[in-house]
Amino acid sequence: MKKIIWKDFWQSIRQTKGQFLSIMALMLIGSFALVGLFVTGPNMRATGNHYAQKLNTPDLTIVSNYGLDKQDAQKIRKLKGLKNAEFGYMTDAVLKNSHDSFRIFSKPQKVGLYQVIKGHLPQKSDEIAITDYYRLKYKLGATISFHEKKNILGTTFLKNKNFKIVGFVRSSQILSNVNLGQSSSGTGELKGYAVAMPQAFNQTVYTVANLTYQDLRGLDSYGKIYAKRLGQHKKVAQQVLKEETPQREKRIKKMGLQLLKARAQTLALAHNKLTTAKQQLIVAQNKLSSQESKLKQQASQATSPQMQANLQQAQIKLNTQTQELQKQSYALKQKAATAQKKINAGIQKITKAKMQIKTLVLNYSVYNRRELPGGEGTVVYTTVAQVVEDLAKVFPIFLYFVAALVTFTTMNRFIDEERINSGTLKALGYSNTVVISKFIFYGFLSGTIGTIIGVYLGHTLLPQIVYHAYYQSITLPAIEEHFYWQISLIALLLSWISSVLPAYLTAKNEFKEKPAALLLPKPPAAGSKILLERCPLIWNKLSFTHKVTARNIFRYKKRMLMTIFGVCGAATLLFAGFAVKNSISNMNERQFSELIHYNLIVAEKAPVTAKQKKVIKTKLHATNIAAEMPIYYESMTKVAGKNGDTQEITLIAPKFSQQLKKYVQLNNRRSHQSLTLDNNGVIISERLANLLQIKEGDQITLTDKNNQQRTMKVAGISEMYMGHFIFMNQRQYEHIFTKKYTSNAYLVNLKNSQPANTRKIAAKFMNLAGVGNVVQNTAISQELDVIVQSLNMIMIVLIVVAGFLAIVILYNLTNINIAERIRELSTIKVLGFYNNEVTLYIYRETILLTIIGILIGYFIGDLLYRYILYVVPPANVMFNPALSASSFLWPLGVIGIVTLILGFIVNNKLKNSDMLEALKSVD
Repeated sequence: MKKIIWKDFWQSIRQTKGQFLSIMALMLIGSFALVGLFVTGPNMRATGNHYAQKLNTPDLTIVSNYGLDKQDAQKIRKLKGLKNAEFGYMTDAVLKNSHDSFRIFSKPQKVGLYQVIKGHLPQKSDEIAITDYYRLKYKLGATISFHEKKNILGTTFLKNKNFKIVGFVRSSQILSNVNLGQSSSGTGELKGYAVAMPQAFNQTVYTVANLTYQDLRGLDSYGKIYAKRLGQHKKVAQQVLKEETPQREKRIKKMGLQLLKARAQTLALAHNKLTTAKQQLIVAQNKLSSQESKLKQQASQATSPQMQANLQQAQIKLNTQTQELQKQSYALKQKAATAQKKINAGIQKITKAKMQIKTLVLNYSVYNRRELPGGEGTVVYTTVAQVVEDLAKVFPIFLYFVAALVTFTTMNRFIDEERINSGTLKALGYSNTVVISKFIFYGFLSGTIGTIIGVYLGHTLLPQIVYHAYYQSITLPAIEEHFYWQISLIALLLSWISSVLPAYLTAKNEFKEKPAALLLPKPPAAGSKILLERCPLIWNKLSFTHKVTARNIFRYKKRMLMTIFGVCGAATLLFAGFAVKNSISNMNERQFSELIHYNLIVAEKAPVTAKQKKVIKTKLHATNIAAEMPIYYESMTKVAGKNGDTQEITLIAPKFSQQLKKYVQLNNRRSHQSLTLDNNGVIISERLANLLQIKEGDQITLTDKNNQQRTMKVAGISEMYMGHFIFMNQRQYEHIFTKKYTSNAYLVNLKNSQPANTRKIAAKFMNLAGVGNVVQNTAISQELDVIVQSLNMIMIVLIVVAGFLAIVILYNLTNINIAERIRELSTIKVLGFYNNEVTLYIYRETILLTIIGILIGYFIGDLLYRYILYVVPPANVMFNPALSASSFLWPLGVIGIVTLILGFIVNNKLKNSDMLEALKSVD
């Protein structure tokens, strides 16, 4: 008995290979998208977590603009829950004979270690390990030299300028090799980093503190629990340091004044020595003059030749002494002039330093891994991982829903085809359970095989595709591949729900009939009067074939709905995929060509002297500068976003508001109206407004560089896609900051805006003593490119999956339609219909239902697209929500081509089918 059942089962599979393979394909596509998207994010997180654990990446990093002294260190070490606190040094320096800026760190002991790619970490004060992607330029054992700006007291942070390269390393904190962050040297962009011994630094206070916490060990550093606990630790650290600020300012002022006093004493001592030397020279000159007068008197009284000879010898000796004294006098004058110049310069520096000490504002900055200067790579990596996870919440679920509907129809058709065979088995004495188990196992086998293949490809293929989209820009190790049994089990369960459950329910309902009824063909669906027939004005104008098409569509309601839903699902995924792809593809061009026209922001160093300002102005009027405009520039902050990160907001307040259009185009994206700066409030970028849920007329409060809260009214929201911006005029600046407006930076347009030339000119500005920072758009643009490239790759995969889904759905439903109505088609062919007419008789329904499915797919696809735009973009990026024509044309084109090709296949199949065989009675 069992042998016969199994034989019948395998024979059924051979006879319905198309249906079996279509169920396999549907489950493969669904499980691939589900598993692939669900495991890629966790794999990326696992890779990042293991890398961070291996190198003990700090949870928090504390940096102060005036360093951290011993009292600061004691306060920090007493923070609650701290596991490790390690203090070190860092400075920015320029690679000799280049414009490349390096951030040189002191060698850590426990926290923030480095991965050694080649060689070893430094062990002597003249040894150094540098960024591993400089291996092509330098060899182990080579000498590398740096140039470092002197501080206000004329000293540098590094004792040595020349180092021996002993290793190539990767940082646990700087993960990007595209955008490493801003720098205070070189071109204003960080191009590399290095590790030296602490003894190589000439500093009396620490510059950085790296902290790890006990209750964060072993947690997913990308997870909510980690973020919540870290946020609490950060608040505590900020509060402790805030309380310490007044005392630290007193210590800085006291120490600074002591240093200046010592420096002033040194200058005074040098001045005293110079004065003493001058006085000694005057005494010597007076002595010689006295001797010369005495000789002249003796010469007038000399009578004998011997006396005259003695006087001549004395005169020669006196002349020699006079010449020697003149030489000494000349050398002393030269030395005095040089010394006086140094003394004057020293006095100026002391005066400037005193002014700086009096007006100093101490800032303690507490950063997490994403906020840290140089942490742009962590932001990009986190963003890509988050994007994949957010897409996993949308695409696979919708895709599985569509696949399940089509699978349900396919299983229904298979059971109908096996109706007579099943009736025969029941007539031979087989129970309903045995007969039903055949269909259950059919659905189970096809669904499970497809799911297993999809699960395997999802675990292996999609993570690698995503990895290869970002691996050249991020220095993390290759993405780890882990097996996730939970999502694999969910994929199997969904597969069984889609393929086994409909088989069971349909078969159970079908086989309630007696064997005699099952041995007869299933009666065709009864026709009925449709709504269109009640509109004679339309109905009477339709041809016979069009009337038949309309009646058949409503006659087979289940198949009609399955076709509409199936095509709608494919169209939805294609529409959303292409819409997202189009949205991100032109962001960079739109932001940095059409909205932002300036190439550089040149910021002055505070305080800047009139002489330094004049030098900057001269440089700004050089022939390679197309235009420049003075502005007030500041980086403000606001805690916002899903992760509760501190968002950096670029404040630009132009001196001449009417000229801002030459450098920045402010316009409302929805209304396309240009925005102008006025006295009614400020203009903020759209992503910031969305993040803070702010609209025009609302108030926002931001933190300025001095940790003061500044409240302002939002008068307009401007289109921007990368970064956060706020624009205001002079009056608004004076109202918000309660002080007189003064510009401190310049927007600069270059005649040649190529990246190489931009970096070259930026380096020239950075070399000026009065320039504190230069901001380029190229680094931000490159960072955006990494995100876009990664997301683009994911969307291409999803578009391909949706395309395959469309092929499988249309092919499957078309085959079912033909199989169900072969006798009907054979009848009209025998009645004299031509082959093309027979094909159109049935395929016209498919075309019409496909069009309806596409139209509904546009609507649902737009909703899905809007949801993706809401949940996917990172905190500092906004996708362009405007829909392009290609978003509508591509789904129409893909599904249209598939429909057309299938039309030719159907035509060929109907042309070669045996119509007489199909018309034979089965009674």
